[in-house]
Amino acid sequence: MSTELRRPRVSAFLALSLDGFIAGEGGDLAWLAPYGGDGPEETGYSALMASTDLLLMGRNSYETVLGFPEWPYGDKPVTVLTHRPATPRAHVSFRQGALAQVLSELWQEGARHIYLDGGEVVRQGLQAGLVDELTLFWVPVTLGGGVPLFAGPLPGALVPVSSTVLPSGLVRVVYQPA
Repeated sequence: MSTELRRPRVSAFLALSLDGFIAGEGGDLAWLAPYGGDGPEETGYSALMASTDLLLMGRNSYETVLGFPEWPYGDKPVTVLTHRPATPRAHVSFRQGALAQVLSELWQEGARHIYLDGGEVVRQGLQAGLVDELTLFWVPVTLGGGVPLFAGPLPGALVPVSSTVLPSGLVRVVYQPA
């Protein structure tokens, strides 16, 4: 019997500045506000949410989302990677462990397509070669600092498979591993 871990297909979906930041200093997201006019159909977000079994995100992203006026994921299951105690919430579970192991556990529990969210978790996924599709929305601004998406080497090249200029001025590029 093979010892290879089976895992779901993993998609990541992020906006970033031209200089590679997914959030400004202190996690600031205000710089995205002028570019929020594209709807979930135009960006592909609706299709992504419809095709995924659950979201897997880091604790910092989870804390950020808790501050939004409304919970953006409806009843879609969300799993949060964290080492800190957390307050239970409907449709949210908490896990610890290496990303590859958690993906294997989620596969065993029936997940076949996961939306990976949050800078640190996506960065770990990219560095470990666990992201099957990376959708980036290049925002025509430079921040000069903040939370970078890319830090450290990637295990292989990412190849753009499609690109679209959206009405807001964002450029959506879908990448897959070479």
